[in-house]
Amino acid sequence: MTSRLAGRSAVVTGSADGIGRGVARRFAQEGASVVIADLDEVSGRATAEAIVAEGGSARFVAVDVTNKDSLLALMDAAG
Repeated sequence: MTSRLAGRSAVVTGSADGIGRGVARRFAQEGASVVIADLDEVSGRATAEAIVAEGGSARFVAVDVTNKDSLLALMDAAG
């Protein structure tokens, strides 16, 4: 872990798996607090738990990026 992004937050959509998961993990490795935003609750929570187990900071928020109300809720949750 480094502290290049310490004190910063990163919201990564589509981060339950694949490239998004890799991006979220990298942001966490650089010290960011990461919001895992995805429709897939099981994989999203697993990604957040894996980041925390690696010493990072992450939490999951269920979001449908095609739905305006869902995106607004994500922004509220992300702070």
